Amino acid sequence: MDKREIVIIGAGPSGLKAAEILANNKKDVLVLERRPIIGDKVCAGGLTRNALKFNIPDSILQRKFNKMRVSYKNKKSYIKTDSTFIATVDRKDLGKWMASNAKKQGAEIKTNVNVNNIRNNFIRTDKGKIYFKYLIGADGSNSILRKHLGLKTTKILEAFHYVLNKQVKDIQIYFDVERFGPAYAWVFPYKNSVSIGTGADSRYRLKANDVKKNLDEWCTEMGYDIKKASLKACPINYDYRGHEFGNKFLTGDAAGFSSGLTGEGIYFAMLSGIDVANKILDKKYDCKNIKHILKVKRFEERILRTLEISKSITKIEYNLLVNMIKFSWFDKKLTGMID
Repeated sequence: MDKREIVIIGAGPSGLKAAEILANNKKDVLVLERRPIIGDKVCAGGLTRNALKFNIPDSILQRKFNKMRVSYKNKKSYIKTDSTFIATVDRKDLGKWMASNAKKQGAEIKTNVNVNNIRNNFIRTDKGKIYFKYLIGADGSNSILRKHLGLKTTKILEAFHYVLNKQVKDIQIYFDVERFGPAYAWVFPYKNSVSIGTGADSRYRLKANDVKKNLDEWCTEMGYDIKKASLKACPINYDYRGHEFGNKFLTGDAAGFSSGLTGEGIYFAMLSGIDVANKILDKKYDCKNIKHILKVKRFEERILRTLEISKSITKIEYNLLVNMIKFSWFDKKLTGMID
C-alpha cells in the first residue's frame, strides 16, 4: 500500500514550488506529472520582474528586456525601464530547474502518471492507488481535482501561438480590436526563435476558428511565415472559486489564479504554491500572497469588463493607452502594474 503525507498532482510552477517548500520542511512529498517532460506547455514564456525575484538563473533565461513595444494601428510606443522588467524562458528549462530544486530538498517526482480518480483520502492512478493526508491540485486549467470538487469554470482564455525559427529584436504587444477583440497579439523573442500568438476569452464573441483565422491573417500582414509552423493551443483558467477545501488545495491555473487581462500566470502560480505549502505547514498562516493575487485579479477584471463593453470603447481605450505610454510618469505606473 502506497501512503504519502502530501501528494501534488501536476509538476508546473505552483506544484514544484509547493513541493520544494514542503520537502525543505521534512515533509513526505510526491509530485505526479502526467506528461513525460516537465514544463512542456504551450506558453509565451514571459517572466515579469517580480517572477525574476525567485532567483531564476540567467543561464535558463532566453532573453531579457528593459523595454516592450506596444502598437495600435499605425501608432507605437515603448514601455521602458532602467533594468530588466520582463524576460522570456523556455517552459521546459524552467520546469527542469524547479524540479531540480524540489528534488534537492527531498521531494519525489514521477512523470508519465495519470490520475484517474480521487476519493477523500486516496487517488487512483494508472500505476495504482496512493493514499494521502493532503492533496494539492496543481494540474492546470483542466484540473481533475477541481472537477472532483465540483467547481465550475466559466472564465477561460484560449491561448494560441506559433513558434518560428526566427530572430526578432523586440518583445512586442499589438492591439487589433477587429481581429482580437479586447485581447492582443504578442511577439515574444527567444534566443533563436519567437513565439507569436494571441488569446480569446471563451465568453467573448470570437470563437476558436475565428481567432486562428484572424491570427493567420495578422501574421501574414506582419511578414511572419507560418506555412511550416504548427499552431498550438491551451486553455488558461482565471475563474477563481477557492483554493482550500479541507485537506485538499488548488494552486496556479487549477485554482484560477492566472490573469484574465494579460493571461500571465507563472508568477501568481509560484506565489500560490508558496502559500498553500505554508498553509499545510501552519493552519494559522493567512495566505498573504493569495490575498494579494486576488486583489490584483479583481482590479484587472474590472479593466477587462470595460474592454468588453463594445468595440468602439475598446478602440478608444487602446488608442489612449498607446498615446499615454509616451509620458514617463504613466510609463512608470504601467510597469509597476505589469510587475
